[in-house]
Amino acid sequence: MRLKVYKGDWFFNMGIVGFLNILNKAEVKNKVSINEDYIEFDSSLLENFNNYYFYYFMDEYDISNRITNSIDYSLRYIKAHPDKIKDSAKKIKETLKKQNDKVKKIDEDSYNIIKDKLDLIGKLKKEDEIEELETLSKECIDIISKKHINDRLTANLYKFIIGDNYFGQVSFFNVAKSKLDLSGLKNVMYSDYLVNMIYLGELYDLIFTDTIENLNKYILDKLDFISKGLTDKSFTKSVKSVEKIFKEISKLIKKNKTIDDIKSYLDSLEICEMCGTYKGLINDYSESNFAPLGVSNDNAKNMFWNQDSTYSICDLCKLILFCTPAGSTYIKKNYITDEDNEFYSFVNIDTSIEEIYNTNINLKNLKDRENPFNDLVIDIVTENKEKSEWQLQNILFVEFKASIEAKKCKMNYFNMPTYLAKFFTKESKNIQSIYNSKFKANVVDILLKNKDLKHLINSSLREKIKDNLDDNKKSNISSNDCFRSIKIRALINSYKKGVYEMNDKKLQVVKYAGHEIHDYYVSTNSKNKINGVAYKLLNAIKVGNKKDFMDTVLRIFMSAEKSVPSVFIEVMAEKDLDFESIGHAFITGLISEKYEAKNDDNKQEVK
Repeated sequence: MRLKVYKGDWFFNMGIVGFLNILNKAEVKNKVSINEDYIEFDSSLLENFNNYYFYYFMDEYDISNRITNSIDYSLRYIKAHPDKIKDSAKKIKETLKKQNDKVKKIDEDSYNIIKDKLDLIGKLKKEDEIEELETLSKECIDIISKKHINDRLTANLYKFIIGDNYFGQVSFFNVAKSKLDLSGLKNVMYSDYLVNMIYLGELYDLIFTDTIENLNKYILDKLDFISKGLTDKSFTKSVKSVEKIFKEISKLIKKNKTIDDIKSYLDSLEICEMCGTYKGLINDYSESNFAPLGVSNDNAKNMFWNQDSTYSICDLCKLILFCTPAGSTYIKKNYITDEDNEFYSFVNIDTSIEEIYNTNINLKNLKDRENPFNDLVIDIVTENKEKSEWQLQNILFVEFKASIEAKKCKMNYFNMPTYLAKFFTKESKNIQSIYNSKFKANVVDILLKNKDLKHLINSSLREKIKDNLDDNKKSNISSNDCFRSIKIRALINSYKKGVYEMNDKKLQVVKYAGHEIHDYYVSTNSKNKINGVAYKLLNAIKVGNKKDFMDTVLRIFMSAEKSVPSVFIEVMAEKDLDFESIGHAFITGLISEKYEAKNDDNKQEVK
C-alpha cells in the first residue's frame, strides 16, 4: 500500500524531517519519493523502521562517545597543565563514577572492576602519573563501551531526555518498560507504532490485487498470529485496532459479501482529523503524541467546544509525530545566563518539503555556533538576494523546551516581518561586523524576537562602565561593538518606517563628540569623572528623561569650552534619530579611547 504524508503545521513538518533523517541515517531514504508538498512510500518500508529508529537515536545519544569526548578533553587539559593533575583526576573520577553507579544495575562484575580502577585514579596526584591516569581512564571507558552496557545506558539517556521533552510515559518510555533491553524496546515500538499500518497495508494490497479466498486466508492467519501475540505479550494492546478491522472483514466474508462490500466497509471507517486522509487506525490525540503542544484532554474539557475533547489521529500521523525529536536541532545559547538557555529548534518555510529538509539539515550542521539562526539567515541571504527576501518573509523559527515532569513548556516563535527580512537581506554585513560572537548572537536573538535592542545596549554599556572602574577586569564587549548595535537599532527603526536607507554620519558625529569629551577629561587629569558622568547619562536615557540628559550634556560641553554638535537638537525633536540612539552613541564615545574602534577592526581582520 502506498502511503502519502502531506506537509502541514511546523510540528508536523518537523516530524517529516525527522522521518527522513532516520531513513537517511539507515541509507534507505531513496525508498521515499519526495514531492513538492508530500512524501510517498510503501507501507512495507515500515517493516524495519523500529530498527532504523533506534539506530538513529542510539548513535545520537551514544554514552561511550559522550564519555570519551569528555575524558579526552580533560586529558588534553592535564597534558597542557601537568600541575593541575590532582583536580583534573578528581573530575575524571566523578564523571566515570556517575556512569559506574548505573553500570551496577546492569553488570555487577564490570561495576566492581571499574570501581577498583576509580580508587586508583583517586590516588593520582603527581605530574609523572599522567600516563597512568590516561591508561586507567581508557580501561574504564572500554568496559562501559561493551555493547550490553553501552546499549542500556544509551537507551536510558535517550528515554529520559526525549520522554521528558516530547512524549511523557507513552509506549516504551513508560517506567514499566525500564528493564527491557534494546531488543525489547524495538519490539514495543513495532507493536505500538508500526504493526497496524503494516498489516493494513498488506490487506489493502490483497483487496485490490487478489481473490477473496486468499484475502480470507490472510485475515485468518493474521488473526491467529495476533491472538497468540497478545497471549504471550509479544504484542501490546495497540494491535487491537487492526484486529478489530480484520474481525469485521472476516464476518463480511462469512456472509458471502464481495470485495466491493469490503471496500465500502473500509470507506465507512472514522477518518483522521489531523491529516484528513487515512481511516480505521484511529486514536484520540493527546499530550503523549507531542507534549509541547498537547493537553490532557480529559482534564481540560472546558477548553473545547461543547466539551468534546476528542480529536482523532491516525497511526501514520502518530508515527510522524514520534519522529519529531529527529527533526529538531538541540541548541544551547551560552550568551543567555539568567534564564533557560537550552532549546530544541526547528525552521519552517512555506516552500517545498525538500527545501524545509535541507534548511534544517543546514541548521543541524550549524548547531555548535554561538547562534545557528544567525548563520542560517546569512546563508540564505548570500544564496540569492531576491529569493532570500521572499524566503525570510515566509520563514518561522521555533524553539521550545518542555518538561513533562515539571509540567511546563517554554516555546518561542520567531516570525520574520517584511522590514526585518529586508534588513537581513540588505544589511547582513552590519551584523557580521560585530566582533564579539556572544554579543552578536544576542543581537540576532533579540531581532528575531522583535524586541528592542536598547535594553541590551543599555546593559552592555553599564557593564562596560562597571568593568572600567575595576582595573583587574576587562570587558569582553568593546565600545565599538556597542556602537555597531546602536547603528543596527537605528537601521531597524528606519526600516520599520519603510525607509530602507540611512546615513549614519549623524551617529558618527555624536560618537566623535563623546571621544572629544573623553580626551578633554584625560588631558585635564579628570579621567575619573568619565564613568560617573556616563552612569548619569545612562540613567537619564533609561527612564527617558531628555531634560536631565541635555542639562548634563550642555554642562559638559560648557566646562570643556566646546560647542555642542547640532545633532543633539534631535534629542527633543527625534526626527531622524531617536533619543536612545543619540544618547547611547554619545556614551560609547565618552567611555572609549578615540582609536579603540580602529584597534578593534584590526583585531577582527586578524581573526
